[in-house]
Amino acid sequence: MIQIDSPFMLHFKQLTLEDLPLMHRWFNLPHVQGHYSLRPWSEEEIFNKLNPYITEKTPVSGYIIFLEKSPIGYIQNYRLLDFPWDNQDLDETIVAKASGIDLFIGEPSYLGIGLGGVIIRQFLDEKIWPSFDYCLVDPSTDNICAIRCYEKLGFKKHKIINTKDALSKPTQLLLMIKSSS
Repeated sequence: MIQIDSPFMLHFKQLTLEDLPLMHRWFNLPHVQGHYSLRPWSEEEIFNKLNPYITEKTPVSGYIIFLEKSPIGYIQNYRLLDFPWDNQDLDETIVAKASGIDLFIGEPSYLGIGLGGVIIRQFLDEKIWPSFDYCLVDPSTDNICAIRCYEKLGFKKHKIINTKDALSKPTQLLLMIKSSS
C-alpha cells in the first residue's frame, strides 16, 4: 500500500481541453476499457464526450488526478438529481443531497498499490462533503476490486441495478451509498 504523507501530494485539477490527448490515451488502455471506457475511442469521440463537461454544457465536473506533478487518473462527480438511475429506490431527500462519482487510475504503474482508497477519501473530503450529504457509486458487479475498495471506505451496498452499458449490452451495477456523517 502506498503512503501519502500529505494531501498536497495528491490533488485534483479541473479537466481542460489540454487534457484530452491524455484522456484519449487512457480510454484506450485495456485496464480502463475493462470497466470504464469499454471500447476503443477516437480523439473525436473523446472530445464529444468530455468537451461538454469542460464547457459546463453537461453538469459533470471532471478532474485529472495528480500524484505530485504526475497525472495518474481521472475522477468526476455529478448531482444525482441530474443523472438518476432507473429503479434506484432512494428517498427523494437523499437524491436531493447526493453526488455520484466515477473514476479510474489511468497510469498502469499506479494500479494495485492502494491509491484508489486514498484518492476517493481525499476527493470526498475536498469536493463532495462540502456540498453534499451522500455519495453514490455504481461499480459493475464483476469489478470486485472496486467494490472492496468502496466497502473499506464505508460505502454500503444498496441495490443491484440492471441496465445497459455504453455498448448497449445488458449489465449489472451495484449501487452503493455513503453518508457524510
